[in-house]
Amino acid sequence: MDTISTVYISRHLCREMLEYARAQLPLEACGIVSGDLKGRPLQFFPARNELKSPTRYNVHPEDLLCILNQLEQNQEDIWAIFHSHPESDAYPTKTDLELAGYPQAYYLIASLKNPQHPVLRGFIIRDGSIKEINLEEN
Repeated sequence: MDTISTVYISRHLCREMLEYARAQLPLEACGIVSGDLKGRPLQFFPARNELKSPTRYNVHPEDLLCILNQLEQNQEDIWAIFHSHPESDAYPTKTDLELAGYPQAYYLIASLKNPQHPVLRGFIIRDGSIKEINLEEN
């Protein structure tokens, strides 16, 4: 597991993700955060939740294809996978853990138990292990 304990992300990106998550209530929201070759987060790409569920998500395949094409054009990588938990804590569920298919990416989870005061947390998920990282807004 990485020794990284803090990652820096702009307030603007955090605000975009949280606003999108609120707009998708009561469903889980999802999307991708791109990053550059130096590992800096750059842009949030919102996506449709193919499952249209309040407890599970899957980035819609059409949206994923468009996002991956855009990342390739911009010479960017997947920096993080984002999703929300409309009524539970910002912590990976058993399902989140089982479906974590991007070990090189961070996982960002927003809790909207209190939509006026959402909580955004970051994690590294690899080989069935979860490590929380400190998200520092800049």
